[in-house]
Amino acid sequence: MKRLTLSSAALALVAIIAGACSADIPSAAAPTDPALAKGGPNASPAYTVLDIHALLTGTSSEAHGVNDAGDVAGFYNSGGQFYPFALVSGTAVTLDGGPGLAWGMSNTYVVGGSNGVPARWSLANPTQPTLLPLEAGESNGQAKGVNDAGDAVGSVGSSAAMWLADGTRIPIAAPAAGFTRAEGRGIDAAGLAVFQFLTATSEVGGPDRGYLRLASGPMVLMPPVGADVASYVNDIGEVANGLVYVAGSTSSSAQVDRAVRWTVDAATGAIVATDVLATTGSHGLGVSDAGGIAGFSIGRSLIGEAFLWRGTSVLKLGLPKGSRDARAWALSRSGQYVAGQARVGGGALRWRIATP
Repeated sequence: MKRLTLSSAALALVAIIAGACSADIPSAAAPTDPALAKGGPNASPAYTVLDIHALLTGTSSEAHGVNDAGDVAGFYNSGGQFYPFALVSGTAVTLDGGPGLAWGMSNTYVVGGSNGVPARWSLANPTQPTLLPLEAGESNGQAKGVNDAGDAVGSVGSSAAMWLADGTRIPIAAPAAGFTRAEGRGIDAAGLAVFQFLTATSEVGGPDRGYLRLASGPMVLMPPVGADVASYVNDIGEVANGLVYVAGSTSSSAQVDRAVRWTVDAATGAIVATDVLATTGSHGLGVSDAGGIAGFSIGRSLIGEAFLWRGTSVLKLGLPKGSRDARAWALSRSGQYVAGQARVGGGALRWRIATP
């Protein structure tokens, strides 16, 4: 869950509004059988799975970013050190700059950290990272989200950070008192970004809050649902017909989580709709421009199951044979690719969805 890792088909206007305002509450009753999802002898598979971990040399690996070309970014462990990687045009390459982590990507860039410093790599030439500026006295940070222009968000120390493509740092102040840690997690082409603010009591059901920062600067709260006490934001899509989708989760005082999709007016910040996945223990991590949500749920067995939630259906994303405990961390803007991992018996994965 990204809240535990602080340091994550274009539609016509009538279709977007209808989907956003639907009163249906999705549930796991839709096709979630792995055998059904992969298709029987007379059916086309709903998705295919690429075992990226098999292409890497590390003992473990995770995939946290994916773009519309199916390129993937993440990190692997080798010799007790973590190294960032990118899968570009089917070839896995270690991102230069030394030990580090890759947390997010766009169609043109990968972001993360290199030797503890926020970094950005160009997919066109990933041999040298661009280090994002730190100020005097600052010593560590990570970038978590990036858009196609190279604008990035993340954290420096315990504070949220935002960098423009030219390296200019934008101050991100806490929108209210009581927050002790914060980070940026996603940014789109219009400059809208999502930031997570955490409290000292985060691990015991504290009042954490996710916010959407409008391109003009104001912070807009993505509130917990109903009587829940905490909200978490993890990704943001591109603006379409004046609306933008935000993926995250809502949490009760007992730390029972459910995936959420907020639909927001990109100009005013008004929340048009809030859709909640009925599955308890679920988390929304990635969002497509059409409002699809990729994430995972954890039941009583404490074994994770990755899913793709679209409209009122939930597609369970199965794992390669011999692996289990799935996490889906990212969804491409097109909705065609999901990036994640198998935590047991595997590593970094990419799912290709047959019908985005």
